[in-house]
Amino acid sequence: MKCIRQRIISHFFFLGMLVWFSFSGSKCHAQRAEIAQFEVVVLGIKIGDLEAKKVKEAEGTMLYEANSQVKFWFFGSVNVSFLTQSHFEKNYIVNTKSSSQTNRGDFHSEVWWRGEEYRVNAQTYEFENQTPLPGPIAWCSTKLFFEEPQDGDIFLSEVYGLSQKIKEIEPGVYEIEINGNANRYYYQSGKLEKIVLENPIKNYQIRRVK
Repeated sequence: MKCIRQRIISHFFFLGMLVWFSFSGSKCHAQRAEIAQFEVVVLGIKIGDLEAKKVKEAEGTMLYEANSQVKFWFFGSVNVSFLTQSHFEKNYIVNTKSSSQTNRGDFHSEVWWRGEEYRVNAQTYEFENQTPLPGPIAWCSTKLFFEEPQDGDIFLSEVYGLSQKIKEIEPGVYEIEINGNANRYYYQSGKLEKIVLENPIKNYQIRRVK
């Protein structure tokens, strides 16, 4: 039972790949931001909210941000707050930061571009990574909330500091496997409608509210 509990808690930290996040950490100005609202659902039960933002900071510079709080009961209350911010210049990632605050511990990951490669300092639940990545890379979880990728595009996980190819498995449906988890993004007319997150115990969903 302890092993199952650890796997479920670990998966919610993985939501940070998608992002997820303390509302108080946002520095975006509402009047300049495109905002999308989502809910986090397990077994048909809502366990949290997620707000994604897209902000044009300057010409050629973009910020994508995701904020959420998740609370669920699994042999004790588990609270997870996330903040993920990804900065882009000329459509490529230059810096990402992801932090999680939980009643099981706090974690922080950062990826930043250094001219020829990405430097990585990723620390999340039962996972650490400092291996550099080749780049530049144009996609990460926060950007996927607002834009539809193409088959074969390269994806960067802000939480794990790992990269992987995006696979289009059917029209408007894309699969990304990071650290053993295959997650699917569903788009309609270029708009993200839901994400299905794979887990050995039970799949989870992020569903658009508006």
